[in-house]
Amino acid sequence: MKRSLRIFALLVAASMIVMIVGCGEDEELDPMEVKTVSVAEGATVAGNSTITASFSNALDSADLQVSGASGSTAVSGKTATWTPAGDIPPGAHTLTGSGTDADGQSADVGPVNFTAAAADNEAPELVGGSCDPKDGADGVDPADYPESVFIALSDNIGVASAKIVSRIPEFNYTEELGDDGLTVNFLKYNLSNEEAVEITILVKDAAGNEVELDYSFTTMAKEE
Repeated sequence: MKRSLRIFALLVAASMIVMIVGCGEDEELDPMEVKTVSVAEGATVAGNSTITASFSNALDSADLQVSGASGSTAVSGKTATWTPAGDIPPGAHTLTGSGTDADGQSADVGPVNFTAAAADNEAPELVGGSCDPKDGADGVDPADYPESVFIALSDNIGVASAKIVSRIPEFNYTEELGDDGLTVNFLKYNLSNEEAVEITILVKDAAGNEVELDYSFTTMAKEE
């Protein structure tokens, strides 16, 4: 009887090992895909711009190339960044390349045809009149802004990043960078009357120009 139990136990253990090995063999890898490329087909970019490509998986290596220009590719997480060695010569160019994850899966970038213009040495600016509420506005009704405010920026397509570095009063938020500015979404926070809102953001464009910009407005007094 004991011998039969031992044999049975061994058979069960063996079957479990087979099942585990079999599951490992059948495990599917997440496919490697290109999610975004910072330069669009037919676009015009500044000659000192960097170019980024983001992938669906974390990168083990990547190689981006721009025809008629020299540069280097750096990898961080799921993003590959190509930085020119000097300025990209003015005129037509083509972006190509690929990225590879730790499992050896790869995805191709491009070809993307674009035009390089003169170098951009101008930092982005705040477009106060297009902000919502307008920059410096006084008497803003807090009821009109229960969810978010919008900070308008110049260098529309050239703005590569924008993030809040300080805000008064303190509030939790999420940021959404679009083609023309930064949307700041309030999380569990309601603007009150007679409240001075001050937000400082750090903005960087694709050419590497970086600047801190201050945005502010004041809400209206409470009606008696």
